[in-house]
Parts: sequence; C-alpha cells; structure tokens
Amino acid sequence: MKKTTKGALAAGSAAVLLMGGAGTLAYWSANTSVAGVNVTAGELKIINDTCTNANWVFDSGETVANKTYVPATDLIVPGDKLTKTCQFEIQATGEHLRATVDLTNPALSGDLASALTLDSSFKVGGVDLTESDITEANDGNVVNVVIGVTFNSGSLNPTQTLTGALSQFAIQIDQIHS
Repeated sequence: MKKTTKGALAAGSAAVLLMGGAGTLAYWSANTSVAGVNVTAGELKIINDTCTNANWVFDSGETVANKTYVPATDLIVPGDKLTKTCQFEIQATGEHLRATVDLTNPALSGDLASALTLDSSFKVGGVDLTESDITEANDGNVVNVVIGVTFNSGSLNPTQTLTGALSQFAIQIDQIHS
C-alpha cells in the first residue's frame, strides 16, 4: 500500500471514531424544580334581588304619585311613564375584576311599540354605574335600579287603543377582562 493510501485510511478511521461510530452527538441539558400553586376562582353574582317582585308604577305626575300600574285595568296616555324600581346586592370577588351591568333582551312589541321608549339606570350610593364600573371593590354594594317605559308625548291619534308589551328581560352583570 502506498503511504498516501495508508494516511487517507487512517484519517477516515479517526473521523469515524471521533463521531462515535454511529453519528450520535450528545447535547447538554439541565433542569430545576418549580413549585406548583393552588388556585381558587373568585365570583360575580347578583344576590338579594328585589326586582322580580317590584311593581311597575305610574310617574309622579299622576293624581296619586307612584300609583301601582295594573295592566288589566289601567290605560296609559302619551306622556305617561311607568317605572320599576328595585335593588340587588353585588357579590364580586377576585383580583382585577371588571364587570358591566345592563338589561338583557328587553324588547318592546305590539302596535304601540314604536310609541314607547325604554330606559334604565343603575346606581351605587347615588352614583351612576357606567361601562366597567363594577370591580372587586363593589363586593357587598347595593345597586339601585330604575327601569322606565315612556309613552312618547309626541305620539298622535293613530296610537289610540293600541297595545304594546315589554317582554320579560333580565338584569345581567358580565365580567370583562381589561
């Protein structure tokens, strides 16, 4: 054998031995332990609700202020406003809690619906609640709710003897993430 052939054969054998024979290559790795954690969810609830049993009443412009509205016998006229006033308590716990409050699915229907306007307000301690005002700081606060249905005074004769209805709806608090 020639010296160059012997040298090439030796160099090739050395390369195979350095690679571990099968082409495997070891990488370094390390690890450490990380402690776990127990987690508990907060809550957002409406409790002590008086809204279901609250009556609708006529506005204060009537002869008898805040007279209970009786759908079977009372008729409204343009300018009348019926209101339902009630309250509930907020149960709100959890860090960074933000929530909104609103009426869900209120719908006016019937021939008189176009002459009716629906409005609502939500207050805590006399201060209006607006978008995302509810936080964990409101836990235990009482929300005063006023819901109104107004027979628009601009409504003319075509609205006489027509009927309308406000469908069942809900007061809902929704958690939002901000």
